[in-house]
Amino acid sequence: MRIRAASSLLCAFALAVACAPPADKPAEKPTDAAAAEPAADAAKGTETVEDVAVVATYSGKKLTSADVLAEIDRLPGPSRAYLSAPDRKRQFVENIILNDLLFEEGKKQGYDKDPDIDRQIVDMRKRLVVQKLMRELQKPPEITDEQAKQYYDDNPSLYSTTQIKASHILVKDEETAKEIYAELEKEPSKFAEIAKEKSTDRTSGGRGGDLGKFAQGRMVPEFEKVAFSLEPNKLSEPVKTQYGWHIIIVTEREEGERKPFDQVKEQIRATMRNKALQDAMQTRFDDLKKGASLTIDETVLEGITPPPVTAGAPGAMSPHGGGH
Repeated sequence: MRIRAASSLLCAFALAVACAPPADKPAEKPTDAAAAEPAADAAKGTETVEDVAVVATYSGKKLTSADVLAEIDRLPGPSRAYLSAPDRKRQFVENIILNDLLFEEGKKQGYDKDPDIDRQIVDMRKRLVVQKLMRELQKPPEITDEQAKQYYDDNPSLYSTTQIKASHILVKDEETAKEIYAELEKEPSKFAEIAKEKSTDRTSGGRGGDLGKFAQGRMVPEFEKVAFSLEPNKLSEPVKTQYGWHIIIVTEREEGERKPFDQVKEQIRATMRNKALQDAMQTRFDDLKKGASLTIDETVLEGITPPPVTAGAPGAMSPHGGGH
């Protein structure tokens, strides 16, 4: 017999409640006698099913040692450690059985056919499948010393103590960014005005796009690569990052010294790994959407109004400033 996987979550909870040591008393260590059960005593009266020892019987079912070990294997390490003591091990077995009895009782009341439970099972299955795929997609590539050194040499404006003061306008699409860039080329003085009106980064937008003064390592690599290469009061062409499209202007620059390669090598590796991973995943996402012939009706989308979330309700979030 295989105890249902769903029971393991309840078992883990029950184990934590029933087996955790009191706050003022350390967890007991098993005695030598308890830890070393004589083989002869263990064999006495032992019932087996297909050469697997039966730990307990109930309601016409048999719980085998393999069943118990499988459930133990699903527990985190600290919870497994509690099972060294015989009384905790017994409590764990009783919890497994109780979970199965509760499941059978729930079936008698028809809960196993509850549409809401079916929906949750489908949702959980989908999430687990997506999580497993994402873990495969998120395996970072290897970056050699030679590749890191090449990146260091190709980006002389990076990895220094230089600080800049910059502003940006962030929008969601390239077309809008190009329109704003063309307008600013004609009238650069309108930068702050346009930032307040159109930037999706509402935090800096309220300040006319001002991001303040910062050194390298604070912004995403694509942003920094352009920002730290700009001369003061020069406008960048639209720059794409994971947050959208930026138009950047540097208003102050304080030159510093470049850090030695060995000092920043691991930082470069991390930057290159993250960039390669992000690009690979974005390509995969784009291919999936293209292969699915995805179309979105913007008119219908605009007509969808999410219901308001009251403070303290599940899923309510605190507001945060826009990213950059």
